[in-house]
Amino acid sequence: MIRFFSKMRYKLAAENRAAKYLRYAVGEIFLVVIGILIALQVNNWNQDRLNQKAGKLIKQNIHEEFIKNQDMLKASQNLSNEALASGITLMSLIGAENQKLATYNLDSLFNSSLMAEAYLPTSHSLQDIMQSGRMNLLNSVELKNTILSWNAALDLFKEYKEVQTNWQNNQYLPYMLSVISFKQMDIYNKKKWSGKSKLPTDYSPIFHDIKFENMVDNNLYLIDYLLQQLENIENYQSKIIELTNPN
Repeated sequence: MIRFFSKMRYKLAAENRAAKYLRYAVGEIFLVVIGILIALQVNNWNQDRLNQKAGKLIKQNIHEEFIKNQDMLKASQNLSNEALASGITLMSLIGAENQKLATYNLDSLFNSSLMAEAYLPTSHSLQDIMQSGRMNLLNSVELKNTILSWNAALDLFKEYKEVQTNWQNNQYLPYMLSVISFKQMDIYNKKKWSGKSKLPTDYSPIFHDIKFENMVDNNLYLIDYLLQQLENIENYQSKIIELTNPN
């Protein structure tokens, strides 16, 4: 009988030790899990801090780049506006007689009407984040959408500028080659070979030619459309500058 109770006591003691060990093991696992979670959280905090720092630097680079782009765009707009103004003056002289034509510097007007400028902004910062897939670092949906809209507007401008350039090279300039002096026109491009032509130049016939009127009209149409596209680009650039302003 005594032997039986001894076995029971040993069994109960063993079961008690097992329960204590189980509780200890569970507690140890719990501490390990908590440690892992804390380590992950610290790592996330550190990564967020690094991302914020990188995002701030990217925005700063974009901001500085687009301020320069805005200056370049203004220069393009100025030349295109001069081309538009010269074209409008040429259009107003269609049908005019020699006496009125003689009051204008026609060579200068011809030259300026061809000077609609391309716009080639720098976008190294944008290309870097797009190619590296780091657009998420900007941390602004509005900024991302504005950048995408700017990029689309720029592509549209480039396509239309190519149309305008091709038309000038294939239509407008070939027509002008046979009726005006490029040597005299190049005086206003400050070329060393420019100067008064030794050949007689009489521009009055082209101002009574419907083809010239159509040439001037189409040139104006194309320049006006380019200026509209530049205005859209300017608005997007202003918004990007505003959204990346560190102040």
